[in-house]
Amino acid sequence: MAWLPRTLFGRLVLLMAAGLLLAQLLGAALHLSELRRTVGRTVSQELAQRITAVYHAIDNQTGAERERLTRLLSTPRQQLTLETLAPRASAEAPMFPEILDGIAALLGPGVEVRAVRMPRIGDFVFDFYIRLAAGDWLRIQGNAPTEIFAWPWHLLVNLGVMLAAVILLVWFAARSAVRPLTDLARAARDLGENLRRPPLAEDGPSEVRQAAHAFNAMQMRIRHDIEERERFLAAVSHDLKTPVTRLRLRSELLADPELRQRFLHDLDDMQDLLGGALDFLQGKAVEEAMQPVDLVAMAESLADDFIEASGIVTLRAPEALRTAARPRALRRAFANLIDNALKYGGRADVSLSTENGELLIVVADAGPGLPEAELERVFEPFYRMEISRSRDTGGVGLGLAIVRQIARSHGGEVMLENRAAGGLRAVLRLPLTA
Repeated sequence: MAWLPRTLFGRLVLLMAAGLLLAQLLGAALHLSELRRTVGRTVSQELAQRITAVYHAIDNQTGAERERLTRLLSTPRQQLTLETLAPRASAEAPMFPEILDGIAALLGPGVEVRAVRMPRIGDFVFDFYIRLAAGDWLRIQGNAPTEIFAWPWHLLVNLGVMLAAVILLVWFAARSAVRPLTDLARAARDLGENLRRPPLAEDGPSEVRQAAHAFNAMQMRIRHDIEERERFLAAVSHDLKTPVTRLRLRSELLADPELRQRFLHDLDDMQDLLGGALDFLQGKAVEEAMQPVDLVAMAESLADDFIEASGIVTLRAPEALRTAARPRALRRAFANLIDNALKYGGRADVSLSTENGELLIVVADAGPGLPEAELERVFEPFYRMEISRSRDTGGVGLGLAIVRQIARSHGGEVMLENRAAGGLRAVLRLPLTA
């Protein structure tokens, strides 16, 4: 439902407040209904008896005595007059039919009563015409005390105050109930950036303590597994680099210069492959701390480096663009994208911009592009489309995997898309933070 708040806290407050408001309104409606019944049973009966008594007293008189008695029985709350004609009775349904029923029962079926105005809650004013035996009409107008029959505004004010107090309590209750979930969500989000973050406090209700305990145990297991992997990779790195170094030393003793050069080239490939694979598996590219980075200066420096290496690189960027990032990791991702564009497309057109609070780094080339089915697969570690798997044309298959690892460590993403005019475009999106 689009109209519901997005947060659990907002939904709890809304639903609980709506339920309380409905309960208060139902209570007010029941109170008003009870008030109507009370007035119908008591005040209406008394009013009917009074009107009947006045009618009989005046109807028993004639001439001037009737006029004098009519004036004597009039009061500020009940005015009596003699009329020759009577208007039609009101067609509106009375709120207190007990009054008319009581008058009709007391006067009997032979007396005509016309109710022009009937009492209502908030407006307890009445206007009756009763036909006298002589043929004229006795008009009885009156009202009840305002403090008794006025709208119960004090009740509504009390309900409003009570509702405000209850909503405040609901706010605190929902806040205390949702806060552990918020802390758990924040801890889960931070876990991807810092496995050594302090454990969650295991307090609150039993369900919250169990969830916090399970999360802390999970964090310990993940950290233990990663530390074990790091120790294993460190041992593998040492065990693999040692024979490579020995082979390099022995290749220097080869008498044939061409054979020696081929050996050294193969050893360089092996060392680069081992270094890239170990860096990727150990996550070294994302271990440095976040700090302010001048992206324009970084892009200009990389463009100059590649241009010096006989690459065609163009740069389109604003005068200044800074964000918080891991500088060495971001530089490596930037360089990998430019290197891929030069290797497969012959040129790299780089642009820096911002969009909706995000940093956009776009690197486009003029190559043949990729089949749609391969646009995502090339991010897999060690995956290369180049069939010969030569490092001169296909690399080791870790460049884009490392770029995605770096992008996600910054809370961003990288994707590839074919250009309409031909070529491939790599789009690196990162949060633009101060």
